[in-house]
Amino acid sequence: MDSDDIVKLSSEAIQKYNKQRKVVRKKKYTVPRGCECSGVDIVEISQALQIGNLENSGNEKWNAIYNNVVSRIKGSSVVKKTMRGVFGSSLYEGFVVDTPKVLVTPPGSNPQLPHADDHCTSCLFGIIHLQDDQEPTRVAKYEGVQKDYPTDITVICDLCGETEMLPDSDYRRGVHVTTEEWRCGRCSNREGSQPHELGKKMTEAFGELLDEAAPEMCDSYCGSRKANKGSGVICLPQLIHQGPGNTKEADKSRYVLFFTLRPQYQGLNPNNHHRRYNPELQIHAPRILYAKVEQVQQIYEQSGCGIGAYMPAFEMINTSLTNEVSKLREENANLKRKVAGNKEKVTVCSNTSRKRLRRRDGKLWKDTSYCRVCYRRPRPEGTTSVEWKGRCRKSMLGCVKCNEPVCSGCWSSYNHPKGKEMA
Repeated sequence: MDSDDIVKLSSEAIQKYNKQRKVVRKKKYTVPRGCECSGVDIVEISQALQIGNLENSGNEKWNAIYNNVVSRIKGSSVVKKTMRGVFGSSLYEGFVVDTPKVLVTPPGSNPQLPHADDHCTSCLFGIIHLQDDQEPTRVAKYEGVQKDYPTDITVICDLCGETEMLPDSDYRRGVHVTTEEWRCGRCSNREGSQPHELGKKMTEAFGELLDEAAPEMCDSYCGSRKANKGSGVICLPQLIHQGPGNTKEADKSRYVLFFTLRPQYQGLNPNNHHRRYNPELQIHAPRILYAKVEQVQQIYEQSGCGIGAYMPAFEMINTSLTNEVSKLREENANLKRKVAGNKEKVTVCSNTSRKRLRRRDGKLWKDTSYCRVCYRRPRPEGTTSVEWKGRCRKSMLGCVKCNEPVCSGCWSSYNHPKGKEMA
């Protein structure tokens, strides 16, 4: 089977997915058994659809594709040479092809956020184009030689007995999973164990993801301006890159095969486990923001000041900013209507006090419901409507004329939806 077969089966699976999506929106969908494209999992990721679980689909065609893909990658002299160049040591003995999946970017999809697939060299990742004349993956300038990528693995020096985070250069040799001895190199010139500062090292290594120019930092292409079927790249997981998306004018979806290459070593320690690529732990701006928060928390804890009680301020600040933005948008809309000479006039709902709401039969509410103002705030990506309602504050009080429950924190900024009347 070749790339055309993969594209055909992927297209059929997505058609099944889109048909099901019209009935009920799902974050993950397994194509039913009995179809030619059955058994694979389709997941919505950032600006693309991911078709995975190829190896466990139970479908003859997908199994044949999986075996063919793995066989070709393992037999590639380019892949073998690249893996030995990155992970080559006296204990290196080959690699395993992990997580093969098809990424499909429909027309009208925006580019991905600039991101890295991991914060250390746990593997290499590869991308192979399955169609001609596709836009290649965009990449940022790689400056990893000067950076100290955190591995988040603590090791003990076999000479001095002190502990510290394993350097990425030693991580590539498989020190963390083999019986090889490891020495810190500073046994005679150090003052005890080094702090395990993952958040600090993460922000130092990937801090540019928070810069003003971050959205445009991936300004180069892997290879030529247009990629043809069969062309591809193999990259370090710390390389910041982004899928290019797909324009509205495109007449077809973008199809690529994604996979990771995990090194194997001799003399494995049965008590240690090799870190594997986790697509849910990609390194992008939100992840670095989280690492920065962790770093600040650690600073305050070391100083003796407790910061935990102040963390809810994040939610309060977000709510206040969202309400302020809503007010500005409403004022801007009013100004536009006035300038345009629109006959619509805006009147404020006469109700100014929060009261207990009544049902349609006139009886008072007995149960609380989610605050409508909280619910109208921007919903985090990947959060369903039901999950978002569960995070909103609850109340049985609100505007009796608009018949909307509003919590006490949002009442002062509440914009009555029924406060607009046509002249």
